[in-house]
Amino acid sequence: MIDIAELTVVDRAGRAVVEDLTLTVERGESLGIVGESGSGKTTLALALLGALRPGLAVRSGSVRVDGHDMLALKGSRLRAVRRRTLTYLAQDPASALTPTLRVGGQIAELAPDRSAEGVRRRLEAVGLPGDAEFRRRFPHQLSGGQQQRLALARALAGEPAVAVLDEPTTGLDVLTRRLVLDEIDRPARERGLTLVFITHDLPAAARLCDRLVVLRAGRLVEQGPTLRTLSRPAAPYTRALVRAVPDIAEAGRRTPAPEPPPGPEASADPGDDRALLEVRGLRAGHGRGPGRDAPTMSGVSFRVGRGECVALLGASGIGKTTLVRCVSGHHRPDGGEILLHGEPMPPDLRRRTPAQRRSVQLVPQDAVGSLNPRRRVGEAIARSARVLRGLDRAAAAAETVRLLGLVGLPAEWAGRLPGEMSGGQRQRVAIARALAAAPEVLLCDEVTASLDVGIQAEILELLESLRRQLGLGVVLITHDLGVVARSADRVLVLDGGGVCEEGAVAQVLGAPRHAWTRSVVGAMTSLRDLTEGPAQAEVGAAD
Repeated sequence: MIDIAELTVVDRAGRAVVEDLTLTVERGESLGIVGESGSGKTTLALALLGALRPGLAVRSGSVRVDGHDMLALKGSRLRAVRRRTLTYLAQDPASALTPTLRVGGQIAELAPDRSAEGVRRRLEAVGLPGDAEFRRRFPHQLSGGQQQRLALARALAGEPAVAVLDEPTTGLDVLTRRLVLDEIDRPARERGLTLVFITHDLPAAARLCDRLVVLRAGRLVEQGPTLRTLSRPAAPYTRALVRAVPDIAEAGRRTPAPEPPPGPEASADPGDDRALLEVRGLRAGHGRGPGRDAPTMSGVSFRVGRGECVALLGASGIGKTTLVRCVSGHHRPDGGEILLHGEPMPPDLRRRTPAQRRSVQLVPQDAVGSLNPRRRVGEAIARSARVLRGLDRAAAAAETVRLLGLVGLPAEWAGRLPGEMSGGQRQRVAIARALAAAPEVLLCDEVTASLDVGIQAEILELLESLRRQLGLGVVLITHDLGVVARSADRVLVLDGGGVCEEGAVAQVLGAPRHAWTRSVVGAMTSLRDLTEGPAQAEVGAAD
């Protein structure tokens, strides 16, 4: 079904983004592609559509899908193949959705069965409500996780022969991720869908894919049956990826961070236990006027101390992003208080003082949408340092270079536009931009979701270091229980508009009390669980 021969794609400087890649995928096969951010995964996926990112060009090679030469087709012939033969789900779900088209129309536009009942079934298959009210919503009225599921339902609605899915489980809770993986697997089994599954989620790849390809710096470093490759990797790079996958078992082994040094805002009174950040009785919703049509939070309270990491858990669409946007001042709450060092902050970002805006920084879930596509990434980082810290141009430029290195990006990439970078690289730019303000509180909304496990581990280590050295408080939204176990001190579980469970990480993940928490912990499957049995079976058969 897919035949890639000696493909080389280069950037404007002539550097290879994909180098001499040869790969075939049989009809009905499920192929997983993994590798670090910037390894060429998305470039390869776009080449299957006969497209490339701005600044890239094919130097040599060919790409054929179902016999069609995708690099030679143009205009209506190329669009016909894209519509009838293959579908592509981009890493950014919002880009796959028409903003002026309602939810029901997004599905009906491509589905053979355009009836309300047919649309309802497709929405419910990916864990979305199928009722008339939900079908009338626009994409901007959905959470990031709901947009992700809607984009997947739309991509599969046309019943294509080939599906190229780029990070389709990013930003989904464990239960929804399992439902989505089942929905992807169903057409693969029932009607022989050929699947190219690009992911950083190695357990998801182990569950869904027949074969695994590992890319690094645009080159294929290893391929083979998925479970064998993950359980007995041959390449050192693959072994490093497997070792870096966070595991929920780390919750019991984690030791609390030592007390950070006193900061400039610390109280001189040792009996003063004011939190660095405190949220009291926060209420928030969506819509306009007194009849908010989608209330999300009602009476949420929590505290974050200096050097502490508090994780927020909850189902996709429960309101976690709305909560942190209220704290950052980007979403106006309906009630409650937000305090920094015990002093109330205005709910509206525009009414906050420069010091308050600097102190609380948000790293949003949608790194693509948060970066100006016409502003080079170095300018975006430097602007934050200049406006919020008052640095001059030279100092801001030096700080930009330092921060790029801190998040694992070369200094010369300051001159790149966001569209010239991978999703994971843009996520690291968003983190660097937030750190440029030298914040006291960092609100991290799924900041590791689009990062490969190696870079994810480096970012988590960076946040841990900043917490220990500077007393940085972190609010971490994530659906990855392994990330929670590795990084957080305390967990708040959100359900029904409020906090249904909270406590130390080992306590909540080790002995959950609430039904939703128990179901999520019970559904969590580690990479070790998926690979140890097959590995032992293979060894036994060889013996």
